[in-house]
Amino acid sequence: MKHPPWPLLLMLWLPAVLAQNENETPPEYPPLEQFDSMLERPLFSTTRRPENDEDDSDTLSESAAEMREKWRLSGVVWENEQQLALFSERQGEGRLRIRTGMYLDGNWQLQDITEDSATLTDNGQRLRLELWEPREPSTRPLPEQEESAPTDEQPEQDNDHGDEPETEQGSNGESS
Repeated sequence: MKHPPWPLLLMLWLPAVLAQNENETPPEYPPLEQFDSMLERPLFSTTRRPENDEDDSDTLSESAAEMREKWRLSGVVWENEQQLALFSERQGEGRLRIRTGMYLDGNWQLQDITEDSATLTDNGQRLRLELWEPREPSTRPLPEQEESAPTDEQPEQDNDHGDEPETEQGSNGESS
């Protein structure tokens, strides 16, 4: 019994299907605005909730602004089943390791520690310190790049090997 020529039938059928698809109009896609809510949800966040765009630096009280200027969150660690926030003075050598419920610099109580922030409160005021603060752009000038004139000539290399012929080494390390 002879098998049907499937490859031949496929070769005859495929161009007809492709030609048919080329004549069709492409599907209409929904407008991009429809996906805005999806784009607002951070993909790698566990809650998948949009981040708060509230910039509390404009609405900080004087004491909160002083705290932000004096202390920065320098780390978050686990020690003996307890999460600790590590703070360091911006100007000075002061370092503190505190747990939730402890006080920092007087009246500021540590309310919450996450993997990348710490929230402090003082008489109803809230201050959130981020572990990763954006850096100010550098004011240092970029180094000037020296323009080297292209040379077509390669410098001659002395062969100190006596009678051995010179060999060129390729990019994979083999000699030719």
